[in-house]
Amino acid sequence: MSSEETRKRLADMKAYLERRISDLNREIVELSGFLEVVDELLAEKSFRRMEVPKLKGEGGVKVEAFGPKEKIPILTPEGVGIGEIKVDGNCLVATPAEGLRFNVDTPPLRAFLVSKVLEPMKARDAEMCRAGKIQVDRAFTYTIDQDGAHLKSIVVRNYGDERRLMELKNAIRWTFRRMYEKASAE
Repeated sequence: MSSEETRKRLADMKAYLERRISDLNREIVELSGFLEVVDELLAEKSFRRMEVPKLKGEGGVKVEAFGPKEKIPILTPEGVGIGEIKVDGNCLVATPAEGLRFNVDTPPLRAFLVSKVLEPMKARDAEMCRAGKIQVDRAFTYTIDQDGAHLKSIVVRNYGDERRLMELKNAIRWTFRRMYEKASAE
């Protein structure tokens, strides 16, 4: 075998290995996301919500031990409730308001939110995993849950820091508003 043939075979093998590693890393991130969901469901089923006993001088304030950290309504400029964003730990869940049916093919869900916001964040974290800067189970993942063609929820795990969280909330809010406008115009 000539040195040129050897170089070509080595280059082909390298390209194959890089593709395979990329595919496996992507699969690890996805499986880690599934594992987190299972862990959360197990925790939810294993523990009961409890009321923390009030201390003297607390004024009778009740605290839920497992409640969400933050609930943000998504409103139109006119004040119509069109959805909600819940943030709990490293998880963000955005859901349309009850009774609203957003089609997942309605722009700007895929053209803006997925391709310009969610996918770049996922790619940055995947690169950081490859570089060893973050663990795979701490990498950004997202799922778009749908019922047929209708959006049920957008679940984001490991969103990162406060700046990234704010970017996500703003992008989701804007996307839901545009989808509502398009649905209302039909």
